[in-house]
Amino acid sequence: MRRIYLESLLGLLVCFMTGLVAYETFVYQLNTDYEYVLQDYEAMAHQQLIENIAKNQGLEKAQQAINQFVETTRNKLVMFSSNDEIPSPVSEFFSTNPNTFIFHDDERDLWFRLTGSDNIYHYLPDNEAFVRQKIELEDDLIWLFFLASFILYGLCHLVIIFRRVKKLEFVTLCFAEGDLSSRSETSSGIAIGSLNRSFNLMADRIHRLIESNRSLTNAIAHELRTPIFRIQWQAEILKDTPLNESQQHTVESIVEDTEEMEKMVDELLCYAKLDSVDLKNLQQPLEIRGFFEHAITRWKKDTELNIDLSLPKQPSSILADETLLNRALDNLVRNAMKFARSQVSIEVSVHQDQLQISVHDDGDGVAQEHQARLFEPFYVGDKARNKVKSGHGLGLSIVDKICAQHNATVEVDQSQTLKGAVFTITIQICNNPAM
Repeated sequence: MRRIYLESLLGLLVCFMTGLVAYETFVYQLNTDYEYVLQDYEAMAHQQLIENIAKNQGLEKAQQAINQFVETTRNKLVMFSSNDEIPSPVSEFFSTNPNTFIFHDDERDLWFRLTGSDNIYHYLPDNEAFVRQKIELEDDLIWLFFLASFILYGLCHLVIIFRRVKKLEFVTLCFAEGDLSSRSETSSGIAIGSLNRSFNLMADRIHRLIESNRSLTNAIAHELRTPIFRIQWQAEILKDTPLNESQQHTVESIVEDTEEMEKMVDELLCYAKLDSVDLKNLQQPLEIRGFFEHAITRWKKDTELNIDLSLPKQPSSILADETLLNRALDNLVRNAMKFARSQVSIEVSVHQDQLQISVHDDGDGVAQEHQARLFEPFYVGDKARNKVKSGHGLGLSIVDKICAQHNATVEVDQSQTLKGAVFTITIQICNNPAM
């Protein structure tokens, strides 16, 4: 973003310099410079005045008037006689224009002559004079102040734009992180043209679209419950009727499929419910040791795998909703049970003011190309997870959403302990432990 502001400032400066060049070209080169015309009129009047003095009072009086004029106007006088070497442009001009008595050279210095005299007078500015030094300083300062004021205006303007863009950027990041209620201010003193209104319009449409999808998912999940229950009920009744072996196998397959559909509906409802759960009033201090000791007993009952639990020596507590946190950890541990060969390890450790919960397994692990998308809803990495074991792809999404609501993070990596996968939840430690 700094590059954009620097380019904008340089662009303004280039436009400013281009405007000056265009002014110089249009006014002084393509058109008549009337300032030079006025200087010619003044020089002609000066020459005629000196000419009248010379005619009426003599050349000596005219020389005195010239000297007085030079002294008063802080100039220098150089007088060339017919024997002196005169610059060629001046001599050529006066020789080709015998009836013209004044000439301005490239530096706009005045050369003039008098009738009846072979002398040519040349006025030079006295650059050592105090007045001329001050004028030169003022001419330099006016450009300095003009350029400085232009740069200052450009910087102030860019700072104002920068602050407005930063506010819009902050709202955009909040919206991108899941706060769908984030909207930018549209007052004239804060908005960047119509960009803020356009962002709010886009955010409203995205919000409505997401809410519509959530409502649709929730409604479908609810509506599926009834037909699934009916199929299950009818299949159970059918199992009790006399059937041959092939029919019995088909009915059992139907029951298994409906049970799988029921689990998927439960996960859909849980996933949809998490979007509307307000944890501010549900979170309570939770003591880690007691929580895990109770949970490990339940997990060991459901598997024949070896499950190790490592807890920190010092008591630690976190601020969490016990039901949701238990659901997230249960998903991770049971996920590890599916893919572990013989062992699952749960490590709970404290790092500064954060608690890390790592669930290791000795399975095949998760391939690198699947790790970035593993927590997306309905995503299944075929190479990393067998479809029979991977479920519907909502379990890890539920874990990720629960962690997000607890201001926690969940990550997947290669386990250095068991060489399989390791899922790590990082959550803030509570300063007020449960009593």
